[in-house]
Amino acid sequence: TLGYAMEGSWGQHLDLELYNDIQAELEDIKLGIVDNWLGDGPLAGGYGRAFKQGQREPQNLLIFKDHASMLKSIAESTAIRSNGHAWCTADNADCVGNTLERTRCGNCNNAVIGPRHTHIYQRLYDDLKELLHCPDIGEGGRQRVERDLNRCRDVLIQLGMAPEALIV
Repeated sequence: TLGYAMEGSWGQHLDLELYNDIQAELEDIKLGIVDNWLGDGPLAGGYGRAFKQGQREPQNLLIFKDHASMLKSIAESTAIRSNGHAWCTADNADCVGNTLERTRCGNCNNAVIGPRHTHIYQRLYDDLKELLHCPDIGEGGRQRVERDLNRCRDVLIQLGMAPEALIV
């Protein structure tokens, strides 16, 4: 938003020092997020799975001179936004998880779901299990609940939860 505000004459009224402070804070946040992704913890979501797979391939690590340059390169080249239940790397209108169907992030190629999101998916899973037994949701409702239960279950398994702990 501030980047757009810098355009034209209106931007002349901005406090450039404040703008630079905000930009530096954003860069620090993104570096911290990517550093977490590079850790030992599992990642779910399409981008998260691809990220972990690429991390295992030695030739991908050879293109960086050190860990710090790898962090900086990934953080600068990747759009990263939180939608509360995943990190979204879509840099255009391709985000599918900012709707009522938050469970779609599990299969989205732009999503990174990390251990910090586990409690969200666990709560969704638990709430959906209760909904499944409601007699008045109809067949369409039951199918949607089952679909979303399976999506949450897949995410939780990718994040390291034992499948047998996720029995409906």
